[in-house]
Amino acid sequence: MTMRREFLAMGTDVLLVLVPQVDTAQAEEALDAARREITRIEDIASRFDPGSELSRLNAAGRAEVSADLLRLITLALAMRDDTGGRFDPTVHEAMMAAGYDRPIHELPADGGEVGAAMPAGGHVRIRRGVVSLGEGTCLDLGGIAKGWTADRVADLLGAHGDCLVSIGGDIAVRGRHAGGPWPVEVMHGDAAQVVGLARGGMATSGTDKRQWMRDGAQMHYVIDPATGAPSTTDLLRVTTVADDAATAEAWATALLLAGRDGAEGEARGLGITSVLVGADGSTTTTGSLT
Repeated sequence: MTMRREFLAMGTDVLLVLVPQVDTAQAEEALDAARREITRIEDIASRFDPGSELSRLNAAGRAEVSADLLRLITLALAMRDDTGGRFDPTVHEAMMAAGYDRPIHELPADGGEVGAAMPAGGHVRIRRGVVSLGEGTCLDLGGIAKGWTADRVADLLGAHGDCLVSIGGDIAVRGRHAGGPWPVEVMHGDAAQVVGLARGGMATSGTDKRQWMRDGAQMHYVIDPATGAPSTTDLLRVTTVADDAATAEAWATALLLAGRDGAEGEARGLGITSVLVGADGSTTTTGSLT
């Protein structure tokens, strides 16, 4: 028996799939607990909710934070280092300047003028559980929070059976599906291919997602930290596979910003399994997708 839950959270579609190894009542409670956990983390890490812990930190510039927010910020900064700054949690002000200042479904059909581009690379200091932000620095944990949450929820559900968790396409799996890998749809250009995800996580980043208009110009959410403006990469979309969904999310963004030639070479050099879709629709893969 396979149990599914679908709902909206963290500004996106959530899918929970559980093949339980416990009785139905226990499985239902596990799925309920998983949903509560997603809501709890959203309440911590949302940049759109002024009452969230992250928003309060951004407003104050310095705060002693909860263990979970500390873990998220520490992970995001580590991925900034690992990706050479192409994934950067300090793009918050650049996001705001580009017009992404509220949940995507609340953005106007065409907003006002685009604000001045604001390069990232902001200073963040962590000492004894206290996070201090440099002048003009605010944090946006949106993407990596989804991947990290998918990993946490997969751990929770995995204690009750084989499972798949997808939060806006950031996917974490535990166990197996019908004795084999989990079937997951990956876009190759305009066509979908079903591949097998046997373990860990998968994530996709693309300039064709989360788009809006600003002063007549098409905008998207993939900010280039070096320029502080929406990226002009020649890649349309990147999917990566990693040991966990949070890492996959960061590398999907980093490879997207690297462009086709840079992304292919880097992915091969680091042994990253990826699908690189160019703006022209052509597709390159690295590693092994089963």
